[in-house]
Amino acid sequence: MAAQVPLVQLSREIPGIGLDFVGSDDRHGTVLAVEHLLGLGHRRIAFLGESPLISTGRNRYRGYCETLAKHGLPLDPSIVYSAYGTRENGLKGVQKVLDAANPPTAAVCFNDLTAFGAMLGLRHRGLEAGADFSIIGCDDVQEASQWYPALTTIKNFQDEMGRKTAEMLIRRIAHPSAPPQRVLLTPELVVRGTTAPPNAGR
Repeated sequence: MAAQVPLVQLSREIPGIGLDFVGSDDRHGTVLAVEHLLGLGHRRIAFLGESPLISTGRNRYRGYCETLAKHGLPLDPSIVYSAYGTRENGLKGVQKVLDAANPPTAAVCFNDLTAFGAMLGLRHRGLEAGADFSIIGCDDVQEASQWYPALTTIKNFQDEMGRKTAEMLIRRIAHPSAPPQRVLLTPELVVRGTTAPPNAGR
């Protein structure tokens, strides 16, 4: 950068600006989520929290779209809810997609906060995650394992991401003219209680 300030992008990436980056392979994470739901028998899978303004949003949604296409499933805008990843938007989003003419039986959420809101939104309709409807979050925050039922989610190794960012920043300070580096961590699916075959509770 012109100001000669050492910088490393963490999690969110602005491509083409010549800065180091450390993040998770967010597209792959969503692929894992959708493949898990397809393996359970779901064919109507919503996406809650579509947000094209940030790289994580674009990449996670791309993984969703690509996986549906790979399996010959249509992309249905009526079960995609575009909004920032908050509990409130998760609650609103799941209720909106449940009102679709052909409602989904599962949802992949932009993050765990959206998933927590979606679980509450289901309860407003007398439904329960993992029994009547499957939910997958992303991030694997500490709260994810403490909810009831515990949240199935994508673990993107945020602690490791932080450590690698610090290491890269130290290298950048020591070698300011070195070529920019890009590190992508491989996420993992953590299966807990919010995913099951369609109508598992009936």
